Amino acid sequence: MNEKKYLIRLIILALVACAFLLSSCAPKFNPDKPPWDVCYGMSGEHPCDFTLKDQDGNDVRLYDYYGKVVILDFSTMWCGPCQSAARSIDSTIEKYGEENVAYITVLIENSFGKDPDTRDLQYWAQQNGITLGPVLGGSRGFLATSDFQITAWPTFFFIDRNMVLQGGTIGFNSYVIDQSISKLLEEPDTGN
Repeated sequence: MNEKKYLIRLIILALVACAFLLSSCAPKFNPDKPPWDVCYGMSGEHPCDFTLKDQDGNDVRLYDYYGKVVILDFSTMWCGPCQSAARSIDSTIEKYGEENVAYITVLIENSFGKDPDTRDLQYWAQQNGITLGPVLGGSRGFLATSDFQITAWPTFFFIDRNMVLQGGTIGFNSYVIDQSISKLLEEPDTGN
């Protein structure tokens, strides 16, 4: 009887070890070879990847945030509601945790309607107390080549942890942003 219990325990231990080894060998997300074939800027689709420079001169890539809920904020420096949104970035990230949420601002125009440069991005981050989220330098040219449809400032897009676009909103409304983040954090991560 003891031999039978020992054998059962040994089999269970082997199965647990095997499951652990297989789970740790699961393929990780590779932004250069995502597990989808197409991308498009519509709800229910994977948005197309992009890389832009941040306020520190670093390249920031959208797909590097796979596994987090992403708030993608398209703003301009001359827009009052954009400034209100910018002042809420750090508190929003702190509320939901840096490990769960990425809040990415893409500035399309500086205060004079021109493409923002690094100084503009640094000024925007400093003036609005942004220390936790990247401020990226976009342009009208960037928008023309992307699939993101912008009709007003600011425009927000909400992307789930599986890098699927789940909708957006025009104008700054902290309640809508909070509700969207909460909803996306409740959804299971399917790893797709």
